[in-house]
Amino acid sequence: MILRRDQDFLDAYHPDTADKFPHVTTILQNVTSRYLISTRLSAGIDSVPVSALTFFSSILDQFEGDGYDFIREALHPYGWGIGHPDHSVADDIHQYASSSLPLVNAILEHAFYADQHSAVELLEELVNDESVQQTLPYRSGKISGPRYLLDAPAGAVSDFDPTVPRYWEWQEELDYEFVLDEGVETQIREIVAEQGVGDELPSDWEIADLTL
Repeated sequence: MILRRDQDFLDAYHPDTADKFPHVTTILQNVTSRYLISTRLSAGIDSVPVSALTFFSSILDQFEGDGYDFIREALHPYGWGIGHPDHSVADDIHQYASSSLPLVNAILEHAFYADQHSAVELLEELVNDESVQQTLPYRSGKISGPRYLLDAPAGAVSDFDPTVPRYWEWQEELDYEFVLDEGVETQIREIVAEQGVGDELPSDWEIADLTL
């Protein structure tokens, strides 16, 4: 569990203690992310204390989307908390989806690393939510919200290693390898068909081809 001194730091520099994020926020995000990932992989999600997740959710609640680029990036590992019995990360992601799909997409990718079955269920809920049926500016044109979110599982299967938490090659250190379950792949392909995304893909497309 989180050591007492670590919990003291989270309490002392909690986002709820000030009008603006404390300067050490990104450091605490990094340390807490490392703890969250390593604990989930070694002992399971039930072993992650709720305080670690509420730290992230408090930041998300106060995050307005502009500025704080490093804090935004460091929120991505919050997805590793999906499926916790006493704190619904999925509900937080869903609630935030209507205001910031780019951030939700990145958190959802980390949710796939943690529990791809729960993550694909959340993906299905999101793409069928009217608030996500929006268009976003993308490169020289626009892209639909559901198409944008399909980048999350594509990122998980891609050859690019995640760079968050920063300065930690967690896949190598924790001997982690993501392998997409056949049933999950089928669900993703069904979402692609339902959302009419397949028309823009090659006939023999793979999940990695959904990468934006």
